Amino acid sequence: MTQTTIQLSFFEAILDLLMPGPLYAASLILIGILLFLFFRKDKGLPRFRTAFGSLLLYYYLGIVFRNVVGIPTIKEFIRLDSLGESIFNPIVNWIPFADGISFDFILNILCFIPFGFLCPLISGTYKQLKKVIFLGFLLSLLIEVSQMFTLYRATDINDLITNVLGTAAGYLCFRLVVKLRTAITGKAYTDSAANDSSRFLPPLITLLAFIIIFMI
Repeated sequence: MTQTTIQLSFFEAILDLLMPGPLYAASLILIGILLFLFFRKDKGLPRFRTAFGSLLLYYYLGIVFRNVVGIPTIKEFIRLDSLGESIFNPIVNWIPFADGISFDFILNILCFIPFGFLCPLISGTYKQLKKVIFLGFLLSLLIEVSQMFTLYRATDINDLITNVLGTAAGYLCFRLVVKLRTAITGKAYTDSAANDSSRFLPPLITLLAFIIIFMI
């Protein structure tokens, strides 16, 4: 195998990892419709920041659900049924840090940093750390429960812990960027109102991304 072939294979693998799939990309129109409805209802929302953050969150979640954590899909259910395998395959680890801290521990933290960063970017409601952590916990719980319906994935308490830590780290990164921006530009960062309708966007986008990946 030539070096060029190896390089192309590596590039193709990275490209495949970063692409949630053409059908998922086509479903971006649903996010556009969702944003249109929110902007129409609340004309005070910062449109560019909200739209940019929402699209990034949807793209990020597509990669996580499809290529990283591997949630169950209808196609996989059909395949398991054709093989005579059970759809419900719970492999659960309830003991935290039983094998110490591995490289996967660090990767799981890094994986959830974008989620903790994008939620407060989209809505000022999530400028409170506890709200971001709660949403990250719900997302992680959704993933871990769904993995009981896959053949080779395990539901692990360590993943729940690291995912929440990653969400918190992402939030802290957001606050740091805001402080640096304010120090450089001299302009205070303006959050959208804490009670605005955009608080529903992160959970709605998360649920929509999960459903779309499940269906395709």
